[in-house]
Amino acid sequence: MDPVLECVWRDDHGWWWLQVQRSGDGWELEAGSPYGSETIPFAGPDEVRRLARTLLALPTEPEPYEVEWELSGPEVDAAGQRQPTGATLHIGLSRHDGHRPYLAYQSYYSTTLGPALGLEVFCDDAPVDALRPQAQALLTLLQES
Repeated sequence: MDPVLECVWRDDHGWWWLQVQRSGDGWELEAGSPYGSETIPFAGPDEVRRLARTLLALPTEPEPYEVEWELSGPEVDAAGQRQPTGATLHIGLSRHDGHRPYLAYQSYYSTTLGPALGLEVFCDDAPVDALRPQAQALLTLLQES
């Protein structure tokens, strides 16, 4: 799938990314790291719109700001691959680091012993100037569908 909205960065370990993309008739969030990647569906287009509006609303001046999503998905996808049963996505401005923008993703899986942490992807100093036009284009695309 071609991403509609993406935040991609590289560190000493390799490439990391968070991408919003179409998946069949729906939308999904793909999180990736040098160690692997996974996808989790959005509940529907309203949730994707909320994400785009949150990115557009990121303050340009230092101030407290954080929005959180709880995403849930099936334990196994249509191809029989194990997927996270839930994830948390945060978008905000760091309170402790000069109010730099960030996106943070943490997934979890259901196990017989209870929930287990999955992939963690943290986009520190997110490229807001690149994300805002992508968010606006995403809202336009969602109005057309």
